This record gives sequence, structure tokens and C-alpha cells, in this order.
Amino acid sequence: MKKIATLVAAAALSTASMTVSAWWGGPWDGLGDGFGNGVGDGSFSMNFSGSSRFSGYGDGYGYNQPYYGYPYYGAYAPVAPLTEEQQKAMQQQQQAFAEQQAKAMQEAVEAQRKFAEQFAAQPQPFAAPASPRFELPADIQARRDEMQKQMEARRAEVMKRVEAQRASAKEQHDALRKEMDARQTRRDI
Repeated sequence: MKKIATLVAAAALSTASMTVSAWWGGPWDGLGDGFGNGVGDGSFSMNFSGSSRFSGYGDGYGYNQPYYGYPYYGAYAPVAPLTEEQQKAMQQQQQAFAEQQAKAMQEAVEAQRKFAEQFAAQPQPFAAPASPRFELPADIQARRDEMQKQMEARRAEVMKRVEAQRASAKEQHDALRKEMDARQTRRDI
């Protein structure tokens, strides 16, 4: 909060002390009248920016520094073939590794099965006992029933009007169809 107050004070101070310059001159008429141009400028800016860029490449050679690590590309030693003892040892290691993997997989499957059994054995979430059905007070229920009867009566009345309008529209449609058929018959003759 103190920093914000300091920044506001600095902004007010810089605004109050902005640079103003004026040039007065022009045709004086002896009465002290002339014209003047004034220019004012003020600004306050608080900008923060930061950037960084790193790049690097190295191959371990140059600048007279020693190179530690792999030998130069052309200096790899040829690979000698394995002896029978080495091949047997490698085969035994691979077989032991495969057995360890199979045992670990079996243990994981067994652990999942045990977890599923434990989960199924847990009691089910709490279910609230069946509470009695909520019933409205008698006077409110009576008003509700009365409103429902009125709505059903209005609906029945509206449906009667709709059916009457449908029947009237069908009669008009049939009469128009007969008239059009009669005109068509007269044209065909």
C-alpha cells in the first residue's frame, strides 16, 4: 500500500512539474495586447520489461580445453565377439530378468484383485431412511386442487374451440377442393 501511495505521489509531482514553455511576441499595438503560444508537455511512465535468450552448442573441442567423455568419433574400439561363458551369463541374466518381470506382473494383478475384493466388501454409502412423504397443509392442498380443476376445464374448452376450428377449416378446404375440381372438369371439356 505504501508503494502505491509513493507511486501516486510521484505521478502527481511529475505532472505538476511538467515542462512548459511559452513564446510571447508579435505585433504590439502599444496597449499591451499581443498574442502568445504556449506549449506544455508532461508524461509519466512505468514500464518494466525483461527478456533473455540463451543458446549454446558444444562439441568438446577447441579453445585448448581438454575433452572429457567419449572418444573422438573415429577412435571407437572394435567390438570383440562374446565368449561362450559371456553368452551363457547374458542368457541367464535375460532369463532372470524375464522371470522377475513375470513375477512383478503377477503380483500387480493379485494386488488389483485384492483391492477390488476389499472395495466390494466395504459397506455401501449411507442411505437415509425413507422419510414420510411431504404433504401440503389442507387449505393449500384444497386451493391447489381447485386451480388444477379450473386449468383442466380451460384446457378442455380451448381444445373444443381448436377442434371446431379444425372441422371448419376442413369443411372450407373440402368445399374449395370440390370447386377447383369442378373448374378443372369444365376446362377439360
